[in-house]
Amino acid sequence: MFKRVIYILVLIFTMSLFGQNYTKHTVLKGETITQIALKYNVTPLDIYNLNPDAQSGVQLNSVLLIPVSKDNPKTHEVLAKETVYSISKLYAVSVEDLETANKDALKEGLKMGQILVIPSKSVLKPGVKTAVNASYKIMYHEVLPKETKYAIANKYGLTVEQLEQLNPEIVSGLPIGFKLIVSGTTDKFVSKEQPKVVVASKTIKIEDVAKSNKVVAKLTKSSTSQNAKELVLLLPFNISKIENDSLNSVASKLKKDKFLNMTLDFYSGVLMAIDSAKVIGLNVNIRILDSKETKNSSAIQGLVQQNNLQNADAIIGPFYQTNVEKLVELVSSNNVPVISPLSKEMGKSFSNLYQSMPSNDDSKAAMLDYIYKKNGNIVAVIDAKKTTLKDFFIKSKKGIKIVGFNEKGSIAKDSLKKLFSKNKMNYVILDSQKTGVILATTNAMLALLPEYQVQLVILEANPTLDFDEIDMTRLIKLKMLYPSIVRENLSPEADIFRNNFKKANKIFPNQFAIRGFDLTFDTLLRLSQDKNYQVTFENVATEQIENKFIYIKNSSESYSNKGIYILYYDTDLTIKQAE
Repeated sequence: MFKRVIYILVLIFTMSLFGQNYTKHTVLKGETITQIALKYNVTPLDIYNLNPDAQSGVQLNSVLLIPVSKDNPKTHEVLAKETVYSISKLYAVSVEDLETANKDALKEGLKMGQILVIPSKSVLKPGVKTAVNASYKIMYHEVLPKETKYAIANKYGLTVEQLEQLNPEIVSGLPIGFKLIVSGTTDKFVSKEQPKVVVASKTIKIEDVAKSNKVVAKLTKSSTSQNAKELVLLLPFNISKIENDSLNSVASKLKKDKFLNMTLDFYSGVLMAIDSAKVIGLNVNIRILDSKETKNSSAIQGLVQQNNLQNADAIIGPFYQTNVEKLVELVSSNNVPVISPLSKEMGKSFSNLYQSMPSNDDSKAAMLDYIYKKNGNIVAVIDAKKTTLKDFFIKSKKGIKIVGFNEKGSIAKDSLKKLFSKNKMNYVILDSQKTGVILATTNAMLALLPEYQVQLVILEANPTLDFDEIDMTRLIKLKMLYPSIVRENLSPEADIFRNNFKKANKIFPNQFAIRGFDLTFDTLLRLSQDKNYQVTFENVATEQIENKFIYIKNSSESYSNKGIYILYYDTDLTIKQAE
C-alpha cells in the first residue's frame, strides 16, 4: 500500500512539472490500451511512450499517464479484403508500428469493421535508435493497357477499395495513362504533375535530354579507358516533336504524353544506374541517343550510320519491338547484342537479340515448373472455354488431374476430395474468371484444409479476384501462389536506392524507373567483365532491385529472360517469395 501511495505521488509530481499537458487514468476491469487511447483521443503509442511497462499489459487499478491531445488520432475502419500490410502501405507506416499501436485489437487477428489507430510516429524498441522517413509521402503508378485495379492494388500491397480511396477518380473506370497514388497519406496529397529529372542537383531540360554522339558518362579510369566497352541506349524522347509543337508547352506535353512520361521515368532509372556504376568504377562508356520512335516509325537507320553503332559492345532499346528488330538486323553483321527493354512480344528470331522482359508464356511455364519440382499432387479447375490449356495439361503427361464440373457448371467438395492425396501437397490450379466457379472451388478447398495439405495456384493475373465477393482472407488461408516478373524488395540496399532516387528526383521511383535502373545496371555489370558479352548472358544470372535476369537461349537462337518470381500470400498477411 505504501509503495502504491508513493507511486501516485510521483505521478502527481510529474504532472505538476508538465502543467496541464498530462492527466492520469486508473485502469478499469477489462479495459485495454486501445480502448483507453480512444477514450482520451490519443494513440496507444502515446500511452506506451509515457508508460513503457504497459507494453507487457495493464493490471486492474494500475495508474497510467495520459497525454492531453489537441488533435484526434487518425483511425481506420477495416474493410473487406484488407490486411495489416495493406493498411500500413495506405498510411505509410510500418507493419510493426501498426501492430504495436493496436496490440490488443489484433490479438485475434484482423477483422472487418475493426477500428485501428494509425500511429503518427515510429515505435522505438528498448535500446534501438530509429526514426520514420519523414519524406515518405506519395508513390505513383501509371496505368498501362490491359491493367486491372486488382493487379495494380495487388502489386502495391493494397486492396481495390484502398486504391479507390486514394484515387476517387477511378471508381467508375480505369483510364490508360492515369497516374495513380499507390502509397502515402490520404490527407497530405501532393501534386500529380510529372517530376523533373534531376542529376547532380541540376534540373535537366527536356530539349537537352539527349544529344547525338555525346558520351554522357565515362565510367572508366584513365589507365584503363583505352579498353573501355561501350553501351548505347536508344530512348524515344522525340525531342524534335516537342520543339516543333507550337500549341503545347513542355509542361503541358508532359501532362498529356504518357509515352514520354514513361520514357523519362525509365531514363531517370538509367541515370541512377550510371551513378551507381561510377561509384564502383565499372569500365564502360555510355551514350544515350534519341531514337525518335513511334510504333510505326523511328530514326534507327540514320542513327546506326551516323553513330557507327555497328561497333558498339551492346545496345539497350528501342522501346517498340518492331524497331528493336530493325536495329538487330542493321547491326547483326558484327553480332552486336541488342537488348529489348520493355516489350513482351516474341517476333522474329536473331542470335543477337535479347528479350529482357519475360513473356506471359514464360511466367506460366515458371509457375508450372515450380509445382512440378515440388512433386505434389496437381489438380486443375479449368473453364470449358480454356481448351488450349486443358489439352496442354492432358498431353503434358505430368499427372495433372482435371476436375469435372457438375450439371450447374460448378464443382463440389467431393469432386476435389476424390482427386486429393493424403501424403502430398495438393496444388489446385484455378483458371476461371467466373465468380461462382472461384467461390465454389475455394470453398471446397477451405473445407478440405483440416484433412489435406492444400494450396491455391493461379498462372496469370485474374481480374475476377478483384470482385468483393472474393474475400481476400480465403486467398490468404489458401496461400495463393502466382508468378510475377517483379518482387517487392524490402532490403536495406533497396531502401538506399529508393531514398537516393527520391533525393535526386523529388519522388520515389515507379516501376519504369526501377526497370530502367535494373536493366541498365545489369548490362553494365555484364559488359565490365573480362569475358565475351554473350558468355555472361549464358552463364551469369543477376538480381537487382525488383527484377532478375536469367537469359536462356531459345531454340530459335535468340535469348529470353526467364527471371520469374514465384510469390504467395502468407498467413501473416504479407507477400513472400516461395522457396
